[in-house]
Amino acid sequence: MKNGNFKIVTRTEEIREGLFGMVFLWPFEILPYLDQNDLRPDWAIRSALYGRAEDDIAIPGLLDLNYTPAPATYEVNLLELRREQQCALGGDWDYVSALWNKFFRIPERILRQADEYPPLEGALGLHYRGTDKHNTSIETNYVSEQDFLDLTADFIATHPDIKTIFLATDEFAFVQKIRGLYPAMQIINSGEVTHHKDMGGQNKFAKGEHALLDCVLLSRCRYLLKCQSALSAFAKVLNPKIEAYRLSANKLVHWNIGWPYFPDGYLPKFTSKDEHCQKILRRLFADDWTDDFYTNKKLGKPFRFIKRKGYSRRANEEGRWIYPFWSWDGLHWRFDCRIKRIRNGLRV
Repeated sequence: MKNGNFKIVTRTEEIREGLFGMVFLWPFEILPYLDQNDLRPDWAIRSALYGRAEDDIAIPGLLDLNYTPAPATYEVNLLELRREQQCALGGDWDYVSALWNKFFRIPERILRQADEYPPLEGALGLHYRGTDKHNTSIETNYVSEQDFLDLTADFIATHPDIKTIFLATDEFAFVQKIRGLYPAMQIINSGEVTHHKDMGGQNKFAKGEHALLDCVLLSRCRYLLKCQSALSAFAKVLNPKIEAYRLSANKLVHWNIGWPYFPDGYLPKFTSKDEHCQKILRRLFADDWTDDFYTNKKLGKPFRFIKRKGYSRRANEEGRWIYPFWSWDGLHWRFDCRIKRIRNGLRV
């Protein structure tokens, strides 16, 4: 870096996926580098799905900066900075929460909206993902509505203190199912949401504000049960004290070679003493990253962050990454993929 007075930027077409899984996560992955070097840059992170109408900027806007940056004298592209300084963040929740809060904060307008809802200190937060999660077997195992309901019922049965449920979901009809099953409980929901890749109808910046509101409300609960989703996993970043459990596998996918998906993958797996629920959980957690001996040995204990080394940009393929064959992680990943293909009867 020439000096500390710079702005981290992206072009709109560079960030075309989810709010928490990309717009927030990619800046998060360089915060250890910025913090260690006492750098507090300005930001202009554009997003195709969540940016402001006039300039596509999502940060700042959906997030406020927790400091006042000096006037920028030059710009640095986020993707280029990640190539050199990307870190894998771990499950030391107090650390990652403190790191996040050094740089970003939730806008006051979102917190005021959250304050309009009933108190959630003793509530159970639920996040049920449907829609595109039907077809994500590469990343996780799909949690059906009945699976989710059975596991929720088991948790409530062992936690009689729960009187309130806050439910975030992209399947709005699911809200009525929960209300029908728990008529004596206070069921709270923020309203129908638009799928994150839906470009029509709702203002895309407002879509991001609604997602952020759901995350804040989930973070205010005492407990959290969730499908795979960065949105609800960020509740643990906002509130590291929340008792949060994931209900499905976090698999080692090709685009994140050798690393679980942060923050989702570092949440503890839900467990049960009920035989029916145990059967469901064995199916839902099949091929979880914790079943991989090498990865579990390397990352199974809480850590703050690890510098990701060995990545190189593929020629003529913007935004794609590969591990060099000669790196240990690259060799391990390729060997593991070969074994799985043999096991499944596929050509290698």
